[in-house]
This record gives sequence, structure tokens and C-alpha cells, in this order.
Amino acid sequence: MGRNISRRKLRHTPGSNLLVDSNDASGKLTQVCCGNGEDLGSLKGGINMFAELVKARMIEYDALTTGLLDVLFKSNPSTAYLDRQLEVSTKVADLILTSKVPEDTTIDKIVDQVFDHFRVNTDEGRPYEGVVQHLVFATIGWCTMLYTYQPGEAQSSPTPRDSHTPHSIQQEPPHLSKRPLGAVLRRHGLMPISCPPGVKSSQGSPVLLPVTHLNFFSLSKLGDVTVIWVNDLKQHCEFDRYSRNKELKLFRMPSFCASICLHGQDDTLIGRLSRGHICLNECRTQAPTIARAYLIEVLLSYRLLFGQHGRSRQVFNERERENAKLNGSIDPLLDALCGDKDMNGCIDIKELIRERGVYNADVNFPHLRERLLDLEDYSTSQRPRNLLEVWNDERDPEKLLTFRAVLIIGGVSILLSLVQVFVGFAQIAVSV
Repeated sequence: MGRNISRRKLRHTPGSNLLVDSNDASGKLTQVCCGNGEDLGSLKGGINMFAELVKARMIEYDALTTGLLDVLFKSNPSTAYLDRQLEVSTKVADLILTSKVPEDTTIDKIVDQVFDHFRVNTDEGRPYEGVVQHLVFATIGWCTMLYTYQPGEAQSSPTPRDSHTPHSIQQEPPHLSKRPLGAVLRRHGLMPISCPPGVKSSQGSPVLLPVTHLNFFSLSKLGDVTVIWVNDLKQHCEFDRYSRNKELKLFRMPSFCASICLHGQDDTLIGRLSRGHICLNECRTQAPTIARAYLIEVLLSYRLLFGQHGRSRQVFNERERENAKLNGSIDPLLDALCGDKDMNGCIDIKELIRERGVYNADVNFPHLRERLLDLEDYSTSQRPRNLLEVWNDERDPEKLLTFRAVLIIGGVSILLSLVQVFVGFAQIAVSV
């Protein structure tokens, strides 16, 4: 049964008092990342998780950025490290947001503007240019949740921190610093670049994704698929069917996606960066919709895999809910999307995603299409290995109903036949 999550329960979650207002550094950065929503409601717990994760990632940069921050804050040396880092990262994000031509914004331009803002002269800033370049790229990752940038020495080639992530940056920021930010992200597969809904479609018949075919219960029971809950959006729905562990990666903080969609994507960093999208289908005029369309797909994918299927909700509530926690807390919206049939207390999200029983991969999931189709193909190729799995195989409801009906009717018929045999023996015994 789905977990009944009331509006009140969603609003009051562990850590809900951590989110600071927009007047302090953490609050300003959260606004830049997640949108300018005044009443977060059910999203508050998830946004707090995001804010704490960003702070933890900033602390990992302590060794790399301490010298730079000392130069930037020479007029105010008593400022704490985390406050310094938050202020610099907020300024970097704000510079990207306020750029007049997003397509021409480069790391080099942001570096110069950061030094100008903090009144650092050329001689003082030159030794730290490489550090600022790394910090700009890291800040984009923190603010968009698309990737995690590995802290390291300023002259070393950075690599992703999470061992599960396949995204490897082969070139250092200095080699990419003169290219537009959007182009750099797309080059490394870190930015969604598929066309918005309606621009690109398959040839021939629509590619359909029925909930009965593609759900986590079937994937786990028949295909031995396990979930790895990750902190990077770019990894969402990644699946390697040929790996030994059959791991499906899912993003653990959907409140981040929902906040951007509900509170104005144009005011967020991921929304601004997506404006640099250029494709061969001449859909440039629709580029501002890419970030929102992609994030809605992410939200809808939780309903497809878990929320709309009873046994999948049960698996989430009994097992995956605990695995999805970060530092002991779970995003309340993830709870509602995956474990609650009716998504109580999330009316705005329900209207945003518009769930269906059967999805068109081209229309409903243009960005996640290939990953979901690979999952669906893997699920379809799996065969039950014993009678119990045959009984629980819900991918084809009509076939399952027929099988169960035959089994039940056949079993009842055999039972009645045995009863008749015993009754016959009893009659013979009485007559003798």
C-alpha cells in the first residue's frame, strides 16, 4: 500500500529549520540555484538537503581555495571560510545569470569579473587564476546539481569525486576557459541537449512505455536490478545492462527539480545555461524550455518507475526509502513521488507532471528517452525463472490473468476430483 503522506507531514521534516532566508549568503545561493520561491511548502526539506550538500562540497575545497579567499577577502580577514566560499560562489552564479549574452559567457570572463568585484589587482590575482577557473566550474556543478567536480591542486586535471560517475573531464579549465560555458558542458555530456517535446520524434509508430511493462518491481524481481541513489542529475536513469550488479542510478533530491520548475527557471543557473542550446533541428527559439522540460521528465520518471505501480511503491517503502537517505534524511518529495499512490500534499507537482498509464517516449521523455527505452527493453527481455516469478510477473496483465485463472480453476477442478474420489471410497467402505 502507498504511504499516506499528508501536507503537514511533508512540511515538517528533519532539518526543516536549516534553510536560511534570502538575506544571508546561503539563502542567496539557494535562490540562485532553486528559484525565487517564497513558500517552499513540501519542498522545504529537500531544499535543505540540497543546501547542506552544497556546503559539504564547498568544505572539500578548503585546501584548494584558502589562499585565493585570503586574497579576495583581504579587507575582511575575519570572515569564516564557509561564508567566504558561499559569497564567492553566489557572485559567480550571479555573474552568469546577469550576463547579457549567455551564449558568449566564458570562464575567463567570469574570472576577470570576480577579481574586479573583489578589487584584486592583476599582480595579486594572476597566481590564482587557475584556482578561480576550477572554482567557477565547481560552482556550476554545485548550483545545477548536474555533476560533481573533484577538488584537487589547481594545476591538476580534475576528475569526478563520486566513483559511480562516468563523467571524466579530460581537459583542465584553462584549456576550456575561452569557450562558452554551455558548449563546455555539452562537450562533456553534462548538459541536456535533446530537443524540447514536439521537435524530435521517432520514425514510424510511437514508442510507448506502459507502466505495467516498465516498473521497478519487475526490474528488480525479474532482472535483479538494484538502485544506486546519486547526487548528480546527469546520472539519473543511467543503467548498464551488461554490468554484473545491474545498477540503476537515480537522483535522490527531486525537490531541487520541482523548485526550479515551479518558481521560475529563468531565475536559476541551470535555466540560464540551457539558453546556449543549439541543435540541428532549428529549435533555438524554444531553448529556454529545455531545462524545465528536462527536470519535469526527471520528476515524472519516479512515478513511472515507482509511484504508479503498487508493488513498486511497496519495494520503495520497505527497502529503497532507507537507501535513498542522505545523512539520515530523505527528500519528502521523493517519498511522495515513489511511495505515495496519490501524492497527497503535492497538488502542484501532480499538475506539473501529468502522469498517464502509458507514456510516449518521444513526447513525454525526449531527454531521458534512450535510457528509459534501454530499461524497457531489458525488462521485456527478462523471463521468469520459476513458478513464483511467473505468478508475480505483471508486465502483461492479460496473460497473467489468464495464467492465474487457469491455475486456480485447474487447481479447484483437481481438488473437486480428489474430493469425489474420497467420497467414492467412503461410500464403498460404508457399503461393505
